[in-house]
Amino acid sequence: MGKETNDKFEIMKKVMDRLGEILCSYHGRGHQSVYIDLDSLALFTSLIVYGQIKAENYKYDYNDDIYEDEKAVSIYRKLAPQTRWRVGCRTQIEAVRMNALRQFAAMGEPVYKGYIYYEDIGDVLVCGEILPYEIFQLFTDMPEAKKLYIFPCPFREEDAQPAYYSFEPMESAREEMKKYIDHKFEEMCQVVNEKSKGINIIPEAQPLP
Repeated sequence: MGKETNDKFEIMKKVMDRLGEILCSYHGRGHQSVYIDLDSLALFTSLIVYGQIKAENYKYDYNDDIYEDEKAVSIYRKLAPQTRWRVGCRTQIEAVRMNALRQFAAMGEPVYKGYIYYEDIGDVLVCGEILPYEIFQLFTDMPEAKKLYIFPCPFREEDAQPAYYSFEPMESAREEMKKYIDHKFEEMCQVVNEKSKGINIIPEAQPLP
């Protein structure tokens, strides 16, 4: 029994560490860690380990001359003003994002709905960092989304071919995600209510003299 427990712990820890490399790979300003919220990380990991979220990886060839790809550049220029992508012009991350869009060129032009979204197929693209609870929120707020694709930083390992990853939740996983979001919202409301007892957070409007 003890060995079985240890084996399960080792598997979970390996998956957690791997998720850390996939979800939070862009070091620098704003860099995050999946371990900032252990509850959501543990749930996300267990959903993957027990097959309720299908996770896959795909190798791709990074294009160093991506600015010569007119289609990828055109799609990027349309999306950037609507998104956080407007930050990072002519930096390394901009080229990474264009490479990500290039991989999905056959899927049509995406729209921005809080995330880069391919409406015809229900796929969401993230080229940056995202935490497990944000993934839960994404699938809860966008029930039409079927699969999430994540492009980690392609320069983490020298001489390694870049890869991106997909996460596709079953209905049971979606239910668990929604339960988590609802529970956290209830916890937040409870804390706010307790902290605000006897305190007038928003002052009442005073009558005009």
